[in-house]
Amino acid sequence: MSALGSPRSRIACRHLDILVVESDPAELYLTEMAFREAGFRGDLHCVKDGEDALMYVRRNGKYTEVPLPDIIFLNLALPKVDGLTVLKEIKQTPALLHIPIVVSSLTENLADIRAVYALNGNCFIRKPLELAEFLKFIETCYQFWSSVVTLSPKPAGPDFH
Repeated sequence: MSALGSPRSRIACRHLDILVVESDPAELYLTEMAFREAGFRGDLHCVKDGEDALMYVRRNGKYTEVPLPDIIFLNLALPKVDGLTVLKEIKQTPALLHIPIVVSSLTENLADIRAVYALNGNCFIRKPLELAEFLKFIETCYQFWSSVVTLSPKPAGPDFH
């Protein structure tokens, strides 16, 4: 039985390549565990700073062979390049702008939340502080993006730079 009270087997979730951009090792570990608990089917890729996130989606450096993510879970508070800059760069790149970006943060700063939407973030979600709520948050997001939403097809072509 899932955290939402319904059997997971009833929900047909498609395979997803998810990129999680999270600098806090404990948050990253919890996120990975929550996806597993939610019955995640797919590949979960993780990077720890904004610079690596941009290299990943541009498929540069050590990321030349990675798949383009179907969805990105992006924390705002990142070292090297902040989350708003990552969001802006991705949404200004024609070959990447189709990727949904779920921005999550502990912030309640209205300016940050407005900025996420002004930069075409797909949604802003305040991270729950309680473990059970966090598990439900990840499960709900996963079910929504893997079984409810019809994602944009990935662009054709070998180069996304």
